[in-house]
Amino acid sequence: MKKIWLLPCTVFLVLCFSCSKDEEGTFEQRPMQIPILYLESSTAELFMSNVNEMKLSYRGIQLDRIIGGFLEIPTTNGFAPFFTDKVYWDVRVNGNRMILEKKSFNKELIFSDRQKLLFEGGKIVERKIFEEGSPTRVYSYQYTGDLLKGEYSYVDEQLKSQKTFYFNSAKNLDSLVVSYPNSAFKAVQIFRDYDTKPNKIKGFMVLEEFLPRALSTNNYLRKNTVSISETGERVQTGRATCAEQLFY
Repeated sequence: MKKIWLLPCTVFLVLCFSCSKDEEGTFEQRPMQIPILYLESSTAELFMSNVNEMKLSYRGIQLDRIIGGFLEIPTTNGFAPFFTDKVYWDVRVNGNRMILEKKSFNKELIFSDRQKLLFEGGKIVERKIFEEGSPTRVYSYQYTGDLLKGEYSYVDEQLKSQKTFYFNSAKNLDSLVVSYPNSAFKAVQIFRDYDTKPNKIKGFMVLEEFLPRALSTNNYLRKNTVSISETGERVQTGRATCAEQLFY
């Protein structure tokens, strides 16, 4: 059957895992819903769903399932994101390791996506992503204190990209820079319009698409992406916004 893939880099969230003394995975906080962000574009707005949040279910105190995700819908201009609750991730925890498998309530949607996560001291340090027909992707994470400072992406043990994270004095993510080996090209993501409310999903890192939003003390409502060419030319390439009421 035809495979329909979850759109990467459209949901901007993170979940994080922590370990108890007996190394059984537990969550210090248990969010039940996570609002999504839509890209600002006329094409995306045509495909906005009336479903606007992911739902999390638990088995006891352990995360068991994440319901909701984006599909790529073909259009005359390429593909547009459509969020649906027909997509979900099964979650299995074993000590300081977690396995995620993408599935669907619709039998016509078939996925081969699987992820293996490794945690140390309550922080994710490695993520392996397996997808049929594609080489395994490996992400490693480095921290300064409790703040994520670097993410490194490898394919066949070759470094493909690096993300560097910058925080302000309030420990809110100010920006992140994506760079590539042997290239001066960079992509800069800038986060603005932070509220004063506690970020209810701070510290949760499970799906890679979740990463930026759960790194901060408060909630950002706007994200801009700027590309910097090898000659230094700057071009804004994307924006995302979220309604403030979705956070509460």
